[in-house]
Amino acid sequence: MPPKQVKSKAPAVKKNEGPAPAEEKDLVPCAICSRKFASDRIEKHKVICEKTTAKEREAFDVREQRLDGTEAIKYKDVEPNLNVEKADWKKTHTNMMSAIKEAKKTRPPSAKKQDIEVQIVVK
Repeated sequence: MPPKQVKSKAPAVKKNEGPAPAEEKDLVPCAICSRKFASDRIEKHKVICEKTTAKEREAFDVREQRLDGTEAIKYKDVEPNLNVEKADWKKTHTNMMSAIKEAKKTRPPSAKKQDIEVQIVVK
């Protein structure tokens, strides 16, 4: 048996819907941050806004906080060497192949191909 649906007699209230501010007409923009405030509050805000915009805020260092309390803290100030010269593998390969070709040309007579007889002895 399906559950019964109960109808509410109260009117439905939509989210984020409240009474509209009565003083919306009296809003004055701040000359510093362009936010709008009531005319009786704008002077108080300007004082605070001037103080906060005058301060230079230091950037938050996530790395330092993550390393705090770990064994890795001793490596915090070590700068990695990013100027490591990479080996040119293609040049190395080409040099090696040409060296092998030259060595084959000048190999001694004892190293040249010979017909070798191989006898397999089975017991």
